[in-house]
Amino acid sequence: MTLRLGLIFSTTGSYAALGQSALAGALGAIAALRAEGVAIEPVIRDPGGDVARYEAETTALLEDGVQHILGAITSWSRKEMIPALERGGGLLWYPCPYEGFESNDHVVYLGAAPNHHVLPATDWIARQGMRRAYLVGSNYVWGWETLRLARERLEARGVEIVGERFVPLGSDRHGHVVEEICARDADCVIDSLIGPTNASFLRDLAARDPGRVGRPGHVVSFNQTEADLDALGPAAEGLLSAGCLFEDDADVALQEVARRYAPNGRVSAFLASAHAAVEILVEGVRRAGTDAPRAVFRAVAERPVITAMGEVRIDPVLRHAALAPRLALATGGRFRVIEWAADLESADPYLTAQRAHLSQPRPDLRIVR
Repeated sequence: MTLRLGLIFSTTGSYAALGQSALAGALGAIAALRAEGVAIEPVIRDPGGDVARYEAETTALLEDGVQHILGAITSWSRKEMIPALERGGGLLWYPCPYEGFESNDHVVYLGAAPNHHVLPATDWIARQGMRRAYLVGSNYVWGWETLRLARERLEARGVEIVGERFVPLGSDRHGHVVEEICARDADCVIDSLIGPTNASFLRDLAARDPGRVGRPGHVVSFNQTEADLDALGPAAEGLLSAGCLFEDDADVALQEVARRYAPNGRVSAFLASAHAAVEILVEGVRRAGTDAPRAVFRAVAERPVITAMGEVRIDPVLRHAALAPRLALATGGRFRVIEWAADLESADPYLTAQRAHLSQPRPDLRIVR
């Protein structure tokens, strides 16, 4: 049996660097498995960052007999794919960090959840004694939700939010945001921008206020990786990022995949998670004796799978991977890990185990007559 695997990543468009890194990880894993005799055929689609194309591409692959799809970068694109997956009975292996508050029977969530990125990063800010934070994000669900959670977590720890703005995907018009940050004397900027918008924003901020650059945590990101770190240049110095893997953690196999398949030759969390997704899928097919999505998911949720990024354990109910969160500072064009969890932490996508993330207690519902 040949396993046909759909790969839907935007390798062109406004967040192409992220898609290219994830696709590189998938292709590297496929090549390694083929060398071991596994029959696997990638079917690659590039929506070009156009959210309207994701559902159509997913539908076309499912109608062509593909049952498993690895892909999507943004939550916007993932949510566009889900209706097609539900109609066609397919399974999406989603390798990217996201904002949480979702658990769909047709998705396996292999990237970091909010308790893996938002909570460790915001708690670090509070521990450093920072007291004034400015929030800026891309104007879609990732930006909205990560900044909402950051605001609640920081306010609960006595950090004042001095401003909050959203910028359209792909836009480089954010001069007013930079001016507000400087005028309001923010200790740190929570940055949930993606792609070229993020790069131009950080360069503009560094030019307007060069004294910030190099100060640890002057900018904090929940998703910045090596996929587009080079594009940020010196403006990234001192940026704090949260994630499940950085290049410093990568083993020889992942480093070789990056050299062979990634345009920038670098390991990122996107590359590592996509690589692991292929490994987990193939192991699930082997255990189940079939590529039927439900059977494969049950098989991989029964016990952990060893991958190039280490052991991966998937919750059979919430369908999320347990990961070991890390915090890293950008220094000299690389991320240097400064804190890491000793063990895997189960994903908590709805933050049900994190009552302290609320700035104020929310009352129970009651009947009003």
